[in-house]
Amino acid sequence: MNDSKNLRLQSVVLPVLALAGASAFFYYAAPILIPVVMAISLAYTISPLVSFMDRFKIPHSLSVMILLLLVVILAVVIGYFLVLQLNDLAGKLPQYSQDLIRLAEGFKAKLSHLPGGLFSEQMENLDPSRIDPKYFAQAGKYLLKGLSSAVSLVFGSFLIFFLTYFILNDQKNLQRRLTQVFGQTQEGAAVKIISEINGQIKAFIQVKFWTTIALSIIFTAGLLIMGVSYAYIWGPLAGILNLVPFVGSVIGAVPPVIVALIESDSIILPLVVIAFFTVIQLLESNLISPKIIGDKVNLSPLAVLIASMYWGWLWGGLGVILAVPITAALKVICDHIESLRPIGLLLAGRKD
Repeated sequence: MNDSKNLRLQSVVLPVLALAGASAFFYYAAPILIPVVMAISLAYTISPLVSFMDRFKIPHSLSVMILLLLVVILAVVIGYFLVLQLNDLAGKLPQYSQDLIRLAEGFKAKLSHLPGGLFSEQMENLDPSRIDPKYFAQAGKYLLKGLSSAVSLVFGSFLIFFLTYFILNDQKNLQRRLTQVFGQTQEGAAVKIISEINGQIKAFIQVKFWTTIALSIIFTAGLLIMGVSYAYIWGPLAGILNLVPFVGSVIGAVPPVIVALIESDSIILPLVVIAFFTVIQLLESNLISPKIIGDKVNLSPLAVLIASMYWGWLWGGLGVILAVPITAALKVICDHIESLRPIGLLLAGRKD
């Protein structure tokens, strides 16, 4: 009788202790772990291109180096162009803020004149001009948590480049070495774990990467056609924010809608922008991604939401974006460790 009680207690305490220990490790090791996880994600993304170049008998190391240099050059060109756009936007922010305050004041006046004075008391205490710049600084620190300083960001970028190179260059031997770490008696289980992680994460990361690129191009082109200013900023931003589960697609549509509202004399353009984003995001989230990804990542929606909050707390905005692949990998590990199976069951989707 006592043994059964002890077993039940252990089945609860061990996962909780494991989660607490892992949380402390992930939190304090963020400056190192974030570049490592990003390098692994980049390696998964580039690996099909490396395999394609290997077919032409190009030396493997040379293929990896060429592709990584192309990625760096592309990132520098895009980054330079975005910096120019952001500098131009920064010059117009004072005017935009004044226009936004004027619109908010007009909206406030309309609400305060509703029949019965509805919202009038609340509107009296609302001052649209009270925008504290410290909130923007806090948002920036949250988005780059773990890479917040310039030195850390530069170090992290170099670390990502070299880590990605070594992962891709030695990918054929890396899996064999990982399985050997667990010894011959556990080699079969290790091979199964690594194979499942590779199968779930590879397809997810590659699909999400190319979906982000496609959405960025579509959003940018659509905003350019509609005449919304700074489409080259809002389009890629909306594409990247679409990686954030549940709320990212909504947040990504807010800046272009606000700009359209400020620059347009009527409500038609903002409504068209809202309709455009809604249609594209509904097609992507309900038709395109589910068909391509399927059930490869077996996580419940509740687990995805909690994981996004958890990794956002640990690693900021980057953690939110990386939450799903990291959690999927951890779920596979939990499924194959007896004492951690309760965590795996809590994270499981419909297949389990």
